[in-house]
Amino acid sequence: MGAAWYAVIDCAHDPRLIGLVQSCREHLCLFKGRNLDPDMLTAAPWLVKIDPSEPLLGVWQQHGHGASWGLMVLSDLPIERLQRHFRRFLQAKLPDGMIVLFRFYDPRVFNTYIRAATREERAPWFDGIEQFSVEGAGGTATHHYRLLDGGLFDGANRIG
Repeated sequence: MGAAWYAVIDCAHDPRLIGLVQSCREHLCLFKGRNLDPDMLTAAPWLVKIDPSEPLLGVWQQHGHGASWGLMVLSDLPIERLQRHFRRFLQAKLPDGMIVLFRFYDPRVFNTYIRAATREERAPWFDGIEQFSVEGAGGTATHHYRLLDGGLFDGANRIG
């Protein structure tokens, strides 16, 4: 089958996103539950398989630059396995023991986290993931994170 591009889209950032996500043939919400509030679904993180013939990618390229709409992932996992993979990271435990939503799908959060994480903390993120492509601050650059021999690379540069 080979690797394919997916995106984790943060629908809370723009009201257009939920319609674009739901127009994709392959899309799954990262929040689960039988009776999720419809308002929550419109602001939830969604996983989509990128298909250049569908409108999401083109609209993201034209209007999402610098808007923190989400992150791209290169993986050979099927979408259902990726959904389970990413659901593991939706919660974080704060030092005071409080459990909070971890908005890793916001590029500003992901860039900060993945660079600060220890080798042990980073490793699970790359289970079945070849690369994360994430826009930098203000959309100025795109970071292409890979884990090679335990080291974190951004493109050809080892950063951790």
